[in-house]
Amino acid sequence: MKPAYRSVFRELLRRELGERYRGSLLGVLWHLLLPLSQLLVLSWVFSHLLQARTQFENLSYAAFLALGLWPWNLFSNAVSNSVAALTGNAALIGKIALPHHLLVDAKVSASVLLDLAGFAVVLLALILFGTQLHFSGLPVVLLSLIILYIFAVGFANIVAVLNVFLRDVGAAISQLLSLLFFLTPVIYDLAQLPKTIQQLLLLNPFAAPIMSIRHAFLGLPIDWLHLGISALLAVVIAYIGFALLRRARPHLEDYL
Repeated sequence: MKPAYRSVFRELLRRELGERYRGSLLGVLWHLLLPLSQLLVLSWVFSHLLQARTQFENLSYAAFLALGLWPWNLFSNAVSNSVAALTGNAALIGKIALPHHLLVDAKVSASVLLDLAGFAVVLLALILFGTQLHFSGLPVVLLSLIILYIFAVGFANIVAVLNVFLRDVGAAISQLLSLLFFLTPVIYDLAQLPKTIQQLLLLNPFAAPIMSIRHAFLGLPIDWLHLGISALLAVVIAYIGFALLRRARPHLEDYL
């Protein structure tokens, strides 16, 4: 990124972070309270009402859920929040000549930073309640989060461009993300499913990063093959998103 564009990106990112809680009574505290309240509600529902169990004997279901849900939210929220990254900045695009991908990147980065803060709060809560986490696995956790971030950037560019020409993309992407959520081992333990189902679900490129984060924090082996394939697919999706945005750039102002 060119130095001039870095300053523009920082300003866009500052604006995104500032506008997220403008007019809110608690401001950024919402991003500390919401993860904890969501964790309490989901863990109670799945542990007591649905009697969900995992293969990890010394791990509560709340901890199992938290280690998969917040990495998924990091990807899902970033894509959802970026649908209107171009249509919501139509006036800015018409007045200032700047790379359009900066508008999408700022949306994604702001969402990811806030979700990372929420994830840190959840991890601290798990430690305080006695969950033993292996922080020696942090390099794998960071790598997996980077893969999810690259996926988010790629998909965000794609949906932001499509939303310029088809304004019902927002509704479609929410349904697609809901489907992907249930096809990703977030609320269930993949190891408890039949082998054939496991193999099918491992074709989902989001399964490997989520499972790698969970296994890294628990000190378990990492499936490097599937994680590597996910990383490669993330780069491909990011390239497709950037290429689509560059190809559509001459026509965007006509539809905004």
